[in-house]
Amino acid sequence: MYAGRILVADNNPLCRGGLVALLRTSFTELELVEAEDFAALAKELTRQPIVMVVLDVDLPGLNAIAGLRLLRMRYPAIRVVALSWADDGHRALNALAAGAHGYIPKTLSAADMLHAFQTVLDGQVYAPTGVSEIARKQRDHSDGAALTERQMEVIRLLSAGQSNKEIARSLNIAEGTVKVHVMAAFRLLGVHNRVSAAAAIRDVNAKTQEDLPLFGAMPDQVERRAARLV
Repeated sequence: MYAGRILVADNNPLCRGGLVALLRTSFTELELVEAEDFAALAKELTRQPIVMVVLDVDLPGLNAIAGLRLLRMRYPAIRVVALSWADDGHRALNALAAGAHGYIPKTLSAADMLHAFQTVLDGQVYAPTGVSEIARKQRDHSDGAALTERQMEVIRLLSAGQSNKEIARSLNIAEGTVKVHVMAAFRLLGVHNRVSAAAAIRDVNAKTQEDLPLFGAMPDQVERRAARLV
């Protein structure tokens, strides 16, 4: 059970209305609100509580990926799903690296969209097919086995969608220490963002026959995130 509002920001009234209608079929307990441009988005964001923003990355005034990154920095507790007509793995990867919790091509079926929204609300990160392969191609072939146990813990939590502050709380360490572990792990893995790191960790776990979903959250994380939304 969730409580709060979902903000749908899209300048196309047909797309915006369709998204609102679709979300209403599955999330009846949540209020649906709309924004047609960045100014309206900024205004609605001040009216808490908002649990998720469904955001067209081409929203007028947003400044695409840079705007998405600023939005996540300003409102770190809000789940953000990026939308675009472009079914482009590279653009999806950029959006996820900027902090989006999901990337949904508008060409996706209604059922798949609802699955993506549910995934994000449940505390996980949703990425379309093909993104993990692109992430792997962007990194060096460094061996993740060189990571320490603590670095592996940090990267696993990071790839599950936790912020540095949340990781610090989960592991009972200082946020500055988390940043040190992240930087060291990125260097050892030969990556530059959390999505590529998640792909690298998945490869390492595959070698040891461990089951770590590329973008999935661990069960206890899902419970904690869901509890915060109730």
